[in-house]
Amino acid sequence: MVEQRAVNSKVGGSSPPSGAILNIMLVYFFFPFALIFLSSLGIIFSPNWSLAPFIWVFFIIPIIDNILPNLNQIDKKLKEYNFHNIFLILVMPCIFLLIISGLFKVSQDNISILESVALGAAVGMSGGSIGITSAHELIHRNNKKMRALGVIILILCFYGHFRIEHIYGHHKHFATKNDPATARKNENFYFYFARCVISSIISSWNIEKNILKKKNLSTLNYKNRMLHYLISEIILLIISYMVAGINGIAFIIFHSLISIILLELVNYIQHYGLIRKEINGKFEKYQEHHSWNSRFSPTNWSTFNLGLHSEHHQTATKHYPLLSHNKKQMEMPTSYPGMLIMALIPPIWFRIMNSKLKTIK
Repeated sequence: MVEQRAVNSKVGGSSPPSGAILNIMLVYFFFPFALIFLSSLGIIFSPNWSLAPFIWVFFIIPIIDNILPNLNQIDKKLKEYNFHNIFLILVMPCIFLLIISGLFKVSQDNISILESVALGAAVGMSGGSIGITSAHELIHRNNKKMRALGVIILILCFYGHFRIEHIYGHHKHFATKNDPATARKNENFYFYFARCVISSIISSWNIEKNILKKKNLSTLNYKNRMLHYLISEIILLIISYMVAGINGIAFIIFHSLISIILLELVNYIQHYGLIRKEINGKFEKYQEHHSWNSRFSPTNWSTFNLGLHSEHHQTATKHYPLLSHNKKQMEMPTSYPGMLIMALIPPIWFRIMNSKLKTIK
């Protein structure tokens, strides 16, 4: 609680923003919501526009990343304002609106199942790149309402259990063999993805079961959050079918699939090959070199500073505007879009990243 008060004391919501702060406000609004807008083009106009968010993420953002300087604000000048939270909160209704409007779009008679898949994938680019990254920030908050918004986004992506596994599992076990989301050295993304998805579901179920057990409650008790998430996701699936039939199922499944793939790609690149040593049956405490960091500006503006991952593990309750811009020992060789593409091509990934692992002292 002392640490959280210290973090919140830096919030400057009541102060009128200066020109510099206005610029910061604009970039944290423009980059996330530009992608959400691009994901909507296929719904507004034609499924032919479904490639727009992919072009933005994998071609345009990397170019801007390499033109603009990295984040470089000194720690004592980092501030948090009300708009930082407002932008996070706005993501949930935007993702919800994309899904609802997408379902009505694919319910039209002239939309084929392949076009439904394309539209779902386009919406999934926002679900995974913006939705789940904002959810990640929200589920770490002390405010119950903000945590609830994060859970809703995760449910919309059919990944509600991430809230339990990430908070109670990943942040305890990351950089160890006990963490589903830590990729082992020489483990390719495709094997990692299958292992991580299955293991994280099992882990989150066991975590929730143990929490209920400590309260003398059975696993099938109505307070089991895993059951809440499962029922909510089934209801979403049923609604999708009721609105748009098989097209609705194709749309929502591919939205979910792309969202989950993007999330686990990010987990893969953030922790690949980094392991805490086990000493006398206990894992060593977290150090800076136990997670990969990225300070490319547009990517961080787009993902609410998701790339500033080293300090997030050091202080998980610290809000995204306050995460340090300082260079860390394990810096990614390129920005997130380039890292995601590399991860999908294992020979290139191993050649580049295994050489980076050799720099660990």
